[in-house]
Order: sequence, then C-alpha cells, then structure tokens
Amino acid sequence: MKRMPRAALFLFIGSLFIVGRVVAQNHDVTCQLGFVFEISESKSWGYKEPVIVDVIPGSPAERAGLKLNDIILSVNKNGTYQKSYQTIASWFNQDDAEMTIAIRNSEHSFKELRIAKDCRHPNAINEAQLAPVFAFYSLEDVQDRRFLLPVTTKANEAALFHNYRSFSFAPIDERTRAIDERVNAIFIRSLTAMGLTYNPEDPDFIIQTYYSFESNPMFKADSPTYGSYQTVWRYDMRNRRTVRVPVYDPSEPVRVDDIVYNLDFGYRFLDMKFMGAGESVLIWESEVKERVSGRYTLLDYLELNLPLMLLKFPYPGNPTFGTYQVKYVKYNYTGIGYDMDDLKTVVSVDAGSPAAMAGIRPGDVVVNVQGWDFNHTTRSLTEGYRRFLAETMNLRDRSTRYTDSKGFKECMFWDVSKYRQVSEAFANNRRYSAAFSYLFNFNQYVDWNTPASINFEVERGGNRLNFAVSPRINESTHILVN
Repeated sequence: MKRMPRAALFLFIGSLFIVGRVVAQNHDVTCQLGFVFEISESKSWGYKEPVIVDVIPGSPAERAGLKLNDIILSVNKNGTYQKSYQTIASWFNQDDAEMTIAIRNSEHSFKELRIAKDCRHPNAINEAQLAPVFAFYSLEDVQDRRFLLPVTTKANEAALFHNYRSFSFAPIDERTRAIDERVNAIFIRSLTAMGLTYNPEDPDFIIQTYYSFESNPMFKADSPTYGSYQTVWRYDMRNRRTVRVPVYDPSEPVRVDDIVYNLDFGYRFLDMKFMGAGESVLIWESEVKERVSGRYTLLDYLELNLPLMLLKFPYPGNPTFGTYQVKYVKYNYTGIGYDMDDLKTVVSVDAGSPAAMAGIRPGDVVVNVQGWDFNHTTRSLTEGYRRFLAETMNLRDRSTRYTDSKGFKECMFWDVSKYRQVSEAFANNRRYSAAFSYLFNFNQYVDWNTPASINFEVERGGNRLNFAVSPRINESTHILVN
C-alpha cells in the first residue's frame, strides 16, 4: 500500500477546506456555497453562460436544489451571458447571508433558487469534510472512484437542448419487441429522472436504438492470459453502489482470444419539434463498444451502463470517451465544526443540529467520544491513523480491492467474517487514536454494539460535562462525467 506521508492527513484537511470555501466576507467568518461552475463552450447547452460542474455533498447549494449541468442565467438579478468567470464569482459577495440565482435545465426554462450561505469560523472543519479524510475507517461509506466508459458522443451544435423537454421512441420491430421494450423502460426511468417527460403523443424528439451482441469465434477458455486482467468497477445508479462488471478496461490492451463477446450499442435522438415535413434531423448520438470478459447479457449490461451513458446528455464534455467520478459519502452528522489547528476544540455548532439540541457549544473541548479518548495531537492523530491502516490490512477483503481517485491501489472493504476483530481494533484507542471513527459507528465493524446515540464528554470552564447526541445519518452521491 502507498504510505501516507506524516503530514499528508492534515494537508488534506486544509485542501478540503479551501476547496469548499466559496465566499469569505471578513476575518471572523468564512461562508460557503458549495458548487463549482465553468463557462460553457458548448453551442447546444448554455453557450457563454456558467454551467454547474460540481456540487459539494451536504452544501447549501445541494440543499437549495442546485444540480449538475444547471445553466446559471443570473446571479442576484445580474445576467450572466458573456460575462467573465471573475465577474460572475464577484456577484456572490453582494449579500452577507444569501444569494439568488436563476437557472435553466431540462425541466425548467427559468427557475429562481435562494441559497443561504453557510457561514462559520474560518478555522472550522465539519464532519462532511472529515469523513473523506478518515475514509479508510469505512471505505464502504466514503468512496471517491473513477472509471472509464468507451462512449463516443455527437451533438448537433444547431440544436438547443433546453428546448427539448419530451421524448418518445421510434416504432419497435416485432422481432425484437421484448428486448426493445426493456431498453425503452431504462430510457424512460433515466430521462424522467433528469426532468424530461415521456410523451408518445407529441414528443419533442424520438429515440432510435441499435445494438449487437456477438460471440467471439476466436475466444479460448484455456488461454493462459484469460482471467489475468484488472477488475473493472462501475457505478450501479439504481442500487447506489459500485459493482464489478465482466468487461475489459477500455484503456487496457487485451488478446483477442480472451474476449468472450463483442458488444455494440448506440442510440440517436431525432428532432420532432422543429424539423420540416419529411425531414429527420439528428440532434444527439452516443455509441459504446465493449469487450466482454464473461457471462453477461445485453440487458444486464444496459441496466447498469445505459443510465451512465445518458449522463453525458445534454452537456457532453469529451466526445470520444467518458471519464466518470463517483463521490459517495455516508456519515454520522452531529453538526460540530472542529478547529483545524486543534481537532479537539469545537469552534462552531450548526443551528438546530443534533449537537446543538444536546447542548454542545462553541468553545467546548472534546475529551472523550463514546469511550474513545480525544487526547490527541496533530502528530499522534496522524501517526495513529497511518498505523491503523498498516496494521488492519489483514482484516480487509482482497476481492473488493480497487484504486481510488487519489491513486491508492489497496482500497478494500472490511472482511465480513472479521467484523468483530475490526471493532476490537477500533477500540484500541491508545494505539490508533481512532475517536473520529464515530463518524461511521452505525456500522457493526466500527462499534459492535451499534449505538443509537453518541456520548460526548467535553470540558467547559474547568468542568467535565457529558452529552448524549443522537446523530443523523447523512448520505450523498454525486457522479461527475466528462
């Protein structure tokens, strides 16, 4: 496993905090909005306007309903068309507490959102930011993974995709009705989730599909290299988890006699709204060609991969490939913001949060959490975490091994048969300083008793106080594609 440098843990904490810092008003507070935008160069989607390319989990932007690919039409009533990135970003500072933006997407031609700024002590780091820092306590719950999909995309630059809001399908060939109806159902499920409407009576565009799934006559089951290639993982959007798929990595060379099937699938969107009589205008086309490595049906493939292909619409990015990044986080939220320079000190408590309701206040110094001492220093916490990673590798399931987006190649889930041993390792707080594992102690492998509340012991004004905090489990998934 790659060894984490001694200071990397806290450098990572600092970088997370800076990335999330969108607006800073003065030296006393720092305000966050939680989204990233870029100026679009796509003629068919938000040309010369800002388009949302990332939304931070749990952020004010996510709570306000801002989504990937939303086009920002205005900020605080200021129109964004042909304005520079710097000018648009400067408008975020016009009000100390909130901002309003108007957006356009596949569902709305104009919708105004109010985003309340998340303002806190400039040194505060919250639990949503800490969960990825301590991801190896529970990789089942915090994942940042990339994968490739060999999908090519063609977009008609003359088509303005925000004008297309309903769809239907080309007539079905009776010989393939069963499979076509299943494929159409995937389109309906995926496109309606994006805000489009299925309207077979008067659609704005129709969908045509084409596909082939053929055995490779040159395949040799006894090939000496068959089964030696790297595992391919992709995200299952229906079940919200990353799964192994029996295809070869599109970036990896493969011997032809190791390919079991060759798969080709594509779809086209044809204009029905603006074309003249007898015309058929292609506005969008995507195609994927895969080398299948084992037992896999075309429908099984499409159930998983077609929704991923459709994420390229309407803001295609790279036309020759699809690079996907999945950010998944699930953690115990109490609402405490810790001091980045001293992760024992509470510098902020979210209003109305579980910690606030229990009575924890800014200025409290945490000395114990659920029986785990909080008497760490920056050095002891970093070293304990590194030691924990190294000494518990034998408790992980190697069949779940993957490389995360930061290049760590030995990422693995815990071995189910060793959950009790894992929980015993967490309990060895003197050696591992694992008190921040409370972020994930709804899992049995973190705390065998899986408590409903978390006991915080704090020091306040020379006194020791105990608070039972009933955390809320926060869960968020974001898929970025280029």
